[in-house]
Amino acid sequence: MAQSELLQRLHEDYNLEHGIETKENKKPLDLLTQTIKFSGCIKHLLTSHKVPYANEEDDNTYEEYLLSDDEGSAIPNKKSKNKKQNKVGAEDEVEERIASIKNKLRQKKGPTTERQQKRREAKKLKRSKGVQKILLSSSKNLKNENVKHQKLKGAIKTEDEALEDDKSLVKPVASQPAFNQEGKIVYSKVDFAANPGGKTKRSHQNPKEILKKLKDTKKQINELKEQGETEKVAEIKNDIAWKKAFDKVEGKKVKDDTKLLQKAIKKRKVEKRKAKTKWSERKEKVEHDKSKRQKKRQDNLDKRSKDKKTRKLKKASKKGRIIAGY
Repeated sequence: MAQSELLQRLHEDYNLEHGIETKENKKPLDLLTQTIKFSGCIKHLLTSHKVPYANEEDDNTYEEYLLSDDEGSAIPNKKSKNKKQNKVGAEDEVEERIASIKNKLRQKKGPTTERQQKRREAKKLKRSKGVQKILLSSSKNLKNENVKHQKLKGAIKTEDEALEDDKSLVKPVASQPAFNQEGKIVYSKVDFAANPGGKTKRSHQNPKEILKKLKDTKKQINELKEQGETEKVAEIKNDIAWKKAFDKVEGKKVKDDTKLLQKAIKKRKVEKRKAKTKWSERKEKVEHDKSKRQKKRQDNLDKRSKDKKTRKLKKASKKGRIIAGY
């Protein structure tokens, strides 16, 4: 709604209430005329209801409507008195509570009956006895430990004295210089001059050679027996026995059993045969794979060249050349 319409509506309502007849104007009134009329109506209302009028200069007009000091001062005084009384009552209650708590604490601290006092004394005695027992046990343990230490020290001293006596009895042995096979003095325990590389020669591991040697020695012994030289045979046998013994002491394997040697030779032959067959199979396989790869490569190359030719011929036929098959 516009402001002009609102004013008109209010004016009409006022006229209806007061029974004022309104003349219907054909022309609508301006906003200014409507506001003037409305303000006149408001003034009429204010004067009819006797509303007090005040100028802008009169600042103290509100004092007429306020209460006097005597009338208004009675209520706050009562409130302040009540507050003071409440405060005093609360303080008294707090003091009473504190006093009661103090009394209770005093009662707890000081036993009122003899029975309680006796109980407390008994507890104190028990505690003191327990402490005394602990102290006694600890002192005993310390004494025992001290005694043990002293005994150990005495035993160690006696052992040291005995060792010193033994040392005095033992005489130093004069070490004689050791000579090697070449007649040179060896200062260390190991003779590095004998084997400068540090590697000892291995005994023959080939069973064929060992078997051959055994057969040769056997043949030699038989020949000497036939000739009647028994002393030489005994010497050779003795040397062989000593050699075996020394080899065993050094940790070398003594291979003098002909049956075992023949078995080992057979085993080696079988292993060689197997290895030979495996090697031949491997060779064949390698050759086969090689030929296969070469064939595949050649096929690929042929195919590539063929495809190239066909492409060229197709291009030529498209350009207009007459080629058989395209």
